Amino acid sequence: MFQRVLISLLFLVSFADAFVIFPFHKNASLVENFSTNCLQMTQSQQILKAYLMIGLNSNFQNPKESLKKAIPDYEKRMLEVKNYFTPLLEKKGEEGEKAIAAFERAYKLWLTNRAMLEQTPTKENALKIRENFQVMIKELLKGTKPLATPELELISLTGKLCRKPMEITIDYLLKIWGVALPNYHKDVENIIKNFHKDLEELAKNPLNNEESRKLLKKSERGFKYFEMMYKSKSIFIPSLLSKKADENFKIIRDIKKIYKQNASSKG
Repeated sequence: MFQRVLISLLFLVSFADAFVIFPFHKNASLVENFSTNCLQMTQSQQILKAYLMIGLNSNFQNPKESLKKAIPDYEKRMLEVKNYFTPLLEKKGEEGEKAIAAFERAYKLWLTNRAMLEQTPTKENALKIRENFQVMIKELLKGTKPLATPELELISLTGKLCRKPMEITIDYLLKIWGVALPNYHKDVENIIKNFHKDLEELAKNPLNNEESRKLLKKSERGFKYFEMMYKSKSIFIPSLLSKKADENFKIIRDIKKIYKQNASSKG
């Protein structure tokens, strides 16, 4: 009964713009391409979110069409990112070789997930995709580690702020779909704690200006929704939760844009 009520509510929410896999720019700067690699991590969560919305029979943001388009676009960009960083990493000796291997492992995990994403969603596959993406994100982080400067590390940190609300959303969607998550409370509490820790660190960084500080405050206010959702015993409409996660993504994307500009000017 609980799930039927939720699914009925999903259909009452109007369509909104689907997420977009932004293209790779071949002639972009290292700062820009470092940011694109960070985007690969964040948008893996948008892809999984769309998959789960399909599993819940939701039409919000037209997840079937969004996912269908996102899969080839994501894979194309992933290969372009890997091909961009490989020659740069080859100059870094043993450390660079390990980073190249991390990119290769990330790509193999993506191919495994792609096969499942193209099938009718199942609860078992949803958990496996979630697990693979968690590992893939770590591998993508390793892939650019030898090239990271303090400014680029801060840009990477913004990606974590993008992902935290999406991770909470994904776990919530899995939960209402009836997927067993034994560590649900521990995981969400860690996400909340790390969000505030990362936010505090970003607020102190030298790439900030007045506009980015206002956006960080806006992101903090928006995150209160996810904290409230976690603590509440009420039923939350998944489509609204998904929308809130996407709103945070856009806020952090604007912050990242400011950081990229300031990091480029320092370079």
